[in-house]
Amino acid sequence: MIEVRDMTLMTPGLRHRRVILSGASFRVAPGDRLGILAAPGSGKSTLARVLSGIDRPDGGSVRRQGRVSWPIGFAGFLHPELTVAENLATLARLVGLSAHDVTGFCTEFTGIAGLAGRRMKTLTPTQRATLAYACALCVPGPATWIADEVISVGEPHHRRLCDRILAERLDEGALVFLSRNARQLKIWCDRFMVLIAGRLVPCDDLDVAQQALELEAASRLAEGRGAA
Repeated sequence: MIEVRDMTLMTPGLRHRRVILSGASFRVAPGDRLGILAAPGSGKSTLARVLSGIDRPDGGSVRRQGRVSWPIGFAGFLHPELTVAENLATLARLVGLSAHDVTGFCTEFTGIAGLAGRRMKTLTPTQRATLAYACALCVPGPATWIADEVISVGEPHHRRLCDRILAERLDEGALVFLSRNARQLKIWCDRFMVLIAGRLVPCDDLDVAQQALELEAASRLAEGRGAA
């Protein structure tokens, strides 16, 4: 469960910061499938990191109850100088599982059992992405899963596997899926909000929300040309 109260969120950094969200309040309860439609560059990745607990909001509060995943596919905790096995052992300690269980799930899911002794930095981008995805899904449920654009990875047959395992996890959990892809949100979610002009606005029609985002983007572009 996630409960957000009067949250203010700014873009990271020390200079030229802008408001991502102002005064946002919402709740994600067990069983919820919340889709947040957001344009590229709107700050959805920052929002995903705050919801998962990686970062803190600039104002207001985010209360979590039960397990909350980091964004699916997030690889920031995988140290490039450590081996795959060492990274998985570290992950196991973080989530309170045995290294054997975590390693078993992740290697079976990814099919990279033979790479356990390799340093992370030597893996291909696809291998790293697949491993990061597996690391998120190894967290036992019920949990609230956070997805930032990435809902599955790899070749088509592996994407189907990702979809199946995530759907199984969601039988007892909740999902917050942030994406610019309205079609994907419709597949996975049954409640929707749109991030626009620093506000999270509930919406019933994602097609209308998509049009609103496109109009806002066109307006900003026109303002930028006018200023130039």
